[in-house]
Amino acid sequence: MADTLFLKFRGDDFEWLIFDSSGRKKTEGFGSASQFNERFEEKFDGRAVFVAPGEEVLLTIANIPSKQYRQIVQAVPYAIEEQLAMDVEECFFSLGSRNINDQVQVAVVERSRIRGWLDRLEALDVEISFMTSEANLLSCDSGISVVIDDDRAHIRWPDGTGMTTSRAGLTLALSAGPRDLPINVSGSELDIDAARMQLSELEASGEALSQRLVNESGFHLLCCEFSGTENNLLQGEFKVEAAVSNAQVVWRSVAVLAVMAVAVHVSALAAQVWYFDRKASEYKAEADALYASVFPKDRNVRDLRRRWKAHLGRSDSSTNEFISLFAVSSRGLSEAGLTLSNVNFNESRGDLILQVIGERSEKLVDFTQQLTSKGLEAEIGTINQDAGTVRGSIKIRSRGVGS
Repeated sequence: MADTLFLKFRGDDFEWLIFDSSGRKKTEGFGSASQFNERFEEKFDGRAVFVAPGEEVLLTIANIPSKQYRQIVQAVPYAIEEQLAMDVEECFFSLGSRNINDQVQVAVVERSRIRGWLDRLEALDVEISFMTSEANLLSCDSGISVVIDDDRAHIRWPDGTGMTTSRAGLTLALSAGPRDLPINVSGSELDIDAARMQLSELEASGEALSQRLVNESGFHLLCCEFSGTENNLLQGEFKVEAAVSNAQVVWRSVAVLAVMAVAVHVSALAAQVWYFDRKASEYKAEADALYASVFPKDRNVRDLRRRWKAHLGRSDSSTNEFISLFAVSSRGLSEAGLTLSNVNFNESRGDLILQVIGERSEKLVDFTQQLTSKGLEAEIGTINQDAGTVRGSIKIRSRGVGS
């Protein structure tokens, strides 16, 4: 897995931390945009998370029974309108998951402020893919979570609401939220000592208070809590399209080519099926026409093969001889430019007489020579010229028959 970069504003400059895939801090820094860019020899290709100032983001909840996302988006602004100190149209509402009470967790921030943050981040050679607030990074599974961060305090309640306030306002902020919950306070020894008065006030009021001292900054503590399930402000109109890696581009191209190849193959098969179906229909029509011309008195013929055998074969041997001669001799009629008009088979002599029609007598001669080359004895019987067409008969027999 790739590294994760966390960024926050610190005055006019930036503060950043980089964690490896196992959650260990690799490096940290502070400086201007140009100093940040100089720290990386190559463009950072991991996940980049911008941690927005907690004072600028309201973390609240909304009771929306509907489960349809579109209806939730439409209802949230009006459900929490009374909690806002500005006009609804000026606010951007980012939807998170539902809390343990099935309430929708919502982060509210001015649209103009998000645009301002994104404008500042444009100076960095990194693409921000996730944006959340400081208080939203706090885990709140058990009791109230508090992180003392220099002269500020980040607070998160179990229902998902949260805020960032001044260290001096910590007691007042906690008194405004749900009571009778354990308060878990984390911070460096220096920060905890600086908040000693506020923590003492909480203990004096009977609050169940636990303290955890760490050797890291408040920003480091918040980043360690990141899980990726937090409310991401980059949604809706601010959604960032995921970057596509070179490998993904290659595999996507391969997939497209594969789909195109399958489509071409299927199209070719469909064309082939259509062609053979058309040819089969043509051959059937020719066979029906031939049968009708030879046996014009037959009607409603269903099994053409059986009817041919019934008409033309008195014995298996004669049937086989006729079919063999007819199969070989009729195969090249269309290519020779001849049309079959009648068929006669002399069983006793083994002669097959084909009555054909063509444009010129040369076509009959060529067809006769073609049959001879196939091992048959073929000769022209009669030729009659009639109005631009030639009618003739060709006598065919197998070699050795009757000789």
